[in-house]
Amino acid sequence: MTITAQGIGSGLDLEGLISSLVSAERDAKTSSFSSKTQDLNIQLSAVGAINSRVDAFKTSVDSLNDLEDFQNRTASITQPSIGDIISVSPGSSASTGRYQISVDQLAQGSRSESAASAFSSASDVVSAGGGNLTFTSGADDSFTLAVPAGATLEELRELINDDENNYGVSANLIDTGSDVRLVLTSSVTGAGNDLVVTNDDASLDAVSTGMTIKAGDEAKLARIFVDGLAIESDSNTFENVISGVDITALKESAGETASASISTDKEGVKSLIEGFVSNYNQMLSVFNEATQIGAALNGDSSIRNLEAQLSRSLMSQFDGLGDFETIFDIGIEMDNEGNLSIDSTKFNESLDSGYDDLAKMFAGEDGLATVVSGMLEPYTQTGGIFDKRTETVQEQIDDTAESQEAFNYRMDQYEETLRKQFTSLDITLASLNAQSTYLAGQLANLPGFTSNN
Repeated sequence: MTITAQGIGSGLDLEGLISSLVSAERDAKTSSFSSKTQDLNIQLSAVGAINSRVDAFKTSVDSLNDLEDFQNRTASITQPSIGDIISVSPGSSASTGRYQISVDQLAQGSRSESAASAFSSASDVVSAGGGNLTFTSGADDSFTLAVPAGATLEELRELINDDENNYGVSANLIDTGSDVRLVLTSSVTGAGNDLVVTNDDASLDAVSTGMTIKAGDEAKLARIFVDGLAIESDSNTFENVISGVDITALKESAGETASASISTDKEGVKSLIEGFVSNYNQMLSVFNEATQIGAALNGDSSIRNLEAQLSRSLMSQFDGLGDFETIFDIGIEMDNEGNLSIDSTKFNESLDSGYDDLAKMFAGEDGLATVVSGMLEPYTQTGGIFDKRTETVQEQIDDTAESQEAFNYRMDQYEETLRKQFTSLDITLASLNAQSTYLAGQLANLPGFTSNN
């Protein structure tokens, strides 16, 4: 018979004894593993949070590292009472100034229509024998469509609209009540670009030579006036009419004008610098949280070094920038905790009085953005300081998990050994108890034996 529970044979609490012995060996070490793993995970999370915030700060720094970003232009438009007549898109090379603009004529493509009574219904057969139709607008746009024999007017409309080579001809059918008209509209605008339809079979004349363009439906160019000067374009977009500025005509203005003001996009630059300040403060906050007493990275030298380098970078002095030597001369301030802020009044004055110098301070060849970005690169680059730090902590976590797994295995082996030993002891004690009982019985049967003897 196999003993399945310790102590059955001996009557002793061997299960409790085994449990106590195993716990004495295991519990303290298991607690140590758990505590170490928790600390390492907190450290890993802290490094990740710092890495993320430094990345965000570097992104805001890099956005200030191109002088072209300081040359962006913005357009302010005052439309006339009839509504929006133009839109304006200035490039970075746009000439600043104020301009009066009116729209005399919008560009349009031509519209042609089939002759009256040419077709009585959409199911009329266009050509019994079939043939080819060629659609041309101006010198550059053309496509040829094969019309199958027996094709109806409705099928022809679909063939035109669905042709993969169609450059912009739209076909529609209009039921007048007495007949059905085929209407072709070309998207090609500009004078002299009327839609022309030709064929190679006379049976298709109704949709070629039979199409007419009414007065007012011809292809037209667009015409605007800029400060009284007439300017024409084949499309409603006028490129570089004002140097570096594209103007789109939206609506004929009947002589009314819009006022367009092109200026340097100082608000955009201000937004970039505000992002720089905000991201710096958020990064500093994460540094402080992660390195305070009792925190995961308290006393961490790499974070202290990074903070010191950043502080020195912000204190950089620049030569040849007029009244500006440091960023604190343009309205940026630093409090006792190292946080940055912007004095809006002083900053706006700096934008107005020394915009070009301010731009060079940040985005010049040796400007602040270049200095700070270069200083951050070893930390944020792939395989950099933070990546290596993350890898190191993760390796420690993995090593701890492996050590705990090995320890758990040893504990299982230890418990198994104890069970074997106590099983043998239990069997031995059970045998001794049986022998004792047997001897006691034999002695009780001897003449004159009493239990007191």
